[in-house]
Amino acid sequence: MLWFLRKCIQQFGFWDGLQVWLQLKVLRKEAISLPDYAGPVYLRPGTADLTTFREIFLREEYNLTLPASFHPRVIIDAGANIGFTSLFFAHQYPEVIIYSLEPEPDNFTLLRKNAAAYPTIKPIHAAVWHRDGVLKVTDQGYGLRGFMVEETAEAAEAIPAITIPMLIKQHRIGIIDILKMDIEGSEKEVFSGDTSWLATTRCLVIELHDRMKPGCSDSVFGALRNFNFSESRKGENHVFINRDLVGK
Repeated sequence: MLWFLRKCIQQFGFWDGLQVWLQLKVLRKEAISLPDYAGPVYLRPGTADLTTFREIFLREEYNLTLPASFHPRVIIDAGANIGFTSLFFAHQYPEVIIYSLEPEPDNFTLLRKNAAAYPTIKPIHAAVWHRDGVLKVTDQGYGLRGFMVEETAEAAEAIPAITIPMLIKQHRIGIIDILKMDIEGSEKEVFSGDTSWLATTRCLVIELHDRMKPGCSDSVFGALRNFNFSESRKGENHVFINRDLVGK
């Protein structure tokens, strides 16, 4: 608890940090006020949402070191969960359009609430996949941060599947400046399909989930070998920068 308090004060200053800590850890509020954020941050007290809060807003795992010439205009948040990463990006890059995709219904409900104060965030109830179709959300015991998807023929459970090329076409995206991908093992399928979109992706930030679905790393690195990306690490994420698009 003292670590959490110290990090809140370090991140937001003494008074504001103390207020954030009190809201989260003492009052256990469902709507948190963060300094300089346009709207409240909604979460489910006493759940893994608090871990996600810590990763995004205190450790700033998506505070990326990008080339000086890099000025993002379009971000795709694939596996947005309840929207914390989208909020962080919207705060960091106020002019950027953010397409936030989340398949799990309860997570998506909170994503929409969190995005309500940000017209630049576009919530999409869908899962990124390697082909069009419908999917169902499955709970393999990983909790609120680890829902997986699989193909289904049952209409009652159906969640739209969307490919990156289809998302690009639907929203007329020229360049994906940042593609954040945390999709709980579905990267294995996504990177086994059409990956031509990597040629127009400036930065890919991805967490790999071989522990949940063996073969994820092989699929992702196999696809990336066909393009000119550099690689670094930021927390649990691999960060790939497209050398061919730097400065464009």
